[in-house]
Amino acid sequence: MLLFRWLLALAAFAALDFHLHGAETLEHEGGLYHLYRVDKADWQRLQLAWLGDDGRPLGDFNGLSRQLALRERKIVFAMNAGIYAQGPTPCGLTICAGKVLVPLNLNKGEGNFYLKPNGVFYLDDKAGAGVMEAAEYAQSGLKPRLATQSGPLMLRKGVIHPAFQVNSPNRRLRNAVGVRKQDGQIIFAISDREDGVKGRVTFHQFSRLFQHLGCEDALYLDGDISHLVIHPKGDAAFTPNTFAAMFFVAEPR
Repeated sequence: MLLFRWLLALAAFAALDFHLHGAETLEHEGGLYHLYRVDKADWQRLQLAWLGDDGRPLGDFNGLSRQLALRERKIVFAMNAGIYAQGPTPCGLTICAGKVLVPLNLNKGEGNFYLKPNGVFYLDDKAGAGVMEAAEYAQSGLKPRLATQSGPLMLRKGVIHPAFQVNSPNRRLRNAVGVRKQDGQIIFAISDREDGVKGRVTFHQFSRLFQHLGCEDALYLDGDISHLVIHPKGDAAFTPNTFAAMFFVAEPR
C-alpha cells in the first residue's frame, strides 16, 4: 500500500514537472521575476497568435483559450507580446505561422515602441531565434515563422539601451524576451505583478537581468498590462485584459 501511494505521488510530481518545465521564479538585484524558458529542442512548440479563425483579435487569454479549445488544445504557457494601438492592432511587425499580418514599422513617434533603437524578436525553426534592431531586420532577408516588433531594444550586442538610467525613478511592471547566446534558449521574463516593490523595476535593472541570464539581445514587450500564465487549470477564467499578439505553448486537452 505504501509503495502504491509512493508511486502515485511520484507520478503526480512527474506530471507537475512536465507541465511546469521551463518555469522559474528568481530574484536579481532587488527585482522579483517569473521566467519561462523555451529550449531549442522545443522551438516548434512556441506560437504567436493575434487573430482568431473569424479574423477578429483574440483580445486576451480568454480568447486564446477559446480558440485553442476548438482544436482540443489548452494553454501551457502564454504571455502578451508587443505594444499595440487601437483595435487592438500591433504597432509593428507581426508574423504568425509564417504570415505577415502587420508590416515592419520604421516610423518615428512617441512612446516606448518608438524609442530607438527598437527591435524585432523572431523565430525560424531552421534559421534560429533572435532579437534584432528593426532597421537591421529590414535588411536581413529573414522570413521567420513568427515575429513581433516592439521597443525599446533593451540589450543590443550586450550593451544596454543608451536612454536607460541606472538611477531612474521610473519603476513599473514590465515584460520582455531575450535569446541566450550560448544555446539559443528563448527566455520570457516578467516582473512580479503582486509585489509592489520587487515587482516594479526600471528598464536598466530589467536589462541587467537579461545580461545575467546570458543574453546579448533582449526586447521590451510591454508594461502595466503585461501578464504571464503557466499551465492554468482547464476551466480557468482569466482576468479580462486587452492584448494584441500573444505568445503561447499549447498541448492536447
